[in-house]
Amino acid sequence: MGGENPSRQVKPAERLAQGIERLLDALLAVMLLVMVTAIFYQIFGRYVLGRAPSWGEELARYLMVYVTMLGSAVELRSGGHLTVTTIADILGPKGLRVLLAVRDTAVAATCGLLIKAGIDLATMMHRQSSPAFEIPMSIPYAAQPVGFALILILVLLARLAGRPARVMGGEAI
Repeated sequence: MGGENPSRQVKPAERLAQGIERLLDALLAVMLLVMVTAIFYQIFGRYVLGRAPSWGEELARYLMVYVTMLGSAVELRSGGHLTVTTIADILGPKGLRVLLAVRDTAVAATCGLLIKAGIDLATMMHRQSSPAFEIPMSIPYAAQPVGFALILILVLLARLAGRPARVMGGEAI
């Protein structure tokens, strides 16, 4: 009654993760809207105007890559990725915490490797230009390291908040 239960207070790491998720949700909504608009304009140009714009397909393709990578980070946090829970179902709470710690360590290590590989690829592609926009191809290829960096950040923030990333249909341990 008198004060808040300390276990109910949101930790700074959780608050930061929630802020990142809200920002990503808004960014993803805008990206999807722009992607749908570009595809609609591409179709309209092709069948109504008789000439499709050269940039519409390229923009939609690059946005799809970014939506996939950024959306993966959001889905990880919300527990939306496919999960095989056979082992988790037979473990007790202590065993499940160990399993989730191993899983999060493996995810973090994999993200680190893929961030490095993505940076290397984006750097290598910097001199090549895209056909329609004539932007460096490092911009579309940067989706990989950016997406995996966000996944890594959200996994680390979940651990700092005292819980692993959600599993099993959105349930938190």
